[in-house]
Amino acid sequence: MMHVVDADNELMWTDDHNPPTPTTQWKAGQTVEYTRTVFVPIYPYVGEATLQLGLYSSSSQQRLTLSGEDTGQRAYRVARVQLQPQTQNVFTVFKDGWNPTEVAEHNASVEWQWTKKTATLAFKNPKKDCTFYLELDQPGGIFNETQHVVVTAGGVTVDEFDVTPKVQQLRKIPVKADQLGNEEVSEIKISVDKTFVPVVMTNGTSKDPRELGVRVFHAFVEPAS
Repeated sequence: MMHVVDADNELMWTDDHNPPTPTTQWKAGQTVEYTRTVFVPIYPYVGEATLQLGLYSSSSQQRLTLSGEDTGQRAYRVARVQLQPQTQNVFTVFKDGWNPTEVAEHNASVEWQWTKKTATLAFKNPKKDCTFYLELDQPGGIFNETQHVVVTAGGVTVDEFDVTPKVQQLRKIPVKADQLGNEEVSEIKISVDKTFVPVVMTNGTSKDPRELGVRVFHAFVEPAS
């Protein structure tokens, strides 16, 4: 478990997950280390936040006793961070080629937008090297073909890859300052080789008339520090 709580110890969000190396393979004295990229949800809080870790069984939900600063119920404080206002980010505008935002039925914190064949993102040019984070998938079901995606900045291809149905992936794409140009606003384009229209593919069973490419959960520009 990984929980993020505010200064009053109120839970803001979680990132519970299975470690890449199962705990059944852990050995005494071994250091288990891995990295996860987490997108901070839009949350109305600015200030100090605490990261709490723990281990629990996914079947019984029982938490294990660990060595560390127990904040209660076997949740252990491991770090503190300062949450900054969202305005500190490079604000990204979903410009052309996007369908409206959708929200997961049982989790309002999960949002996505479908691209059309080509979708454009516009943002204030940081005028320095940056990393473009792109989290996307193709949920499959109606359309079950592999798609080829090309990402361009300033007309130059900065990444291309295949999207397999039902496999969510996160791309961390380096973009050079000269690829963003000299204008105050830069653009990144996401192009898909295959799109589909649900109402056509299901012979009218689905009433969705949209042209759909890939489903984008996060698109974020992080300038080099």
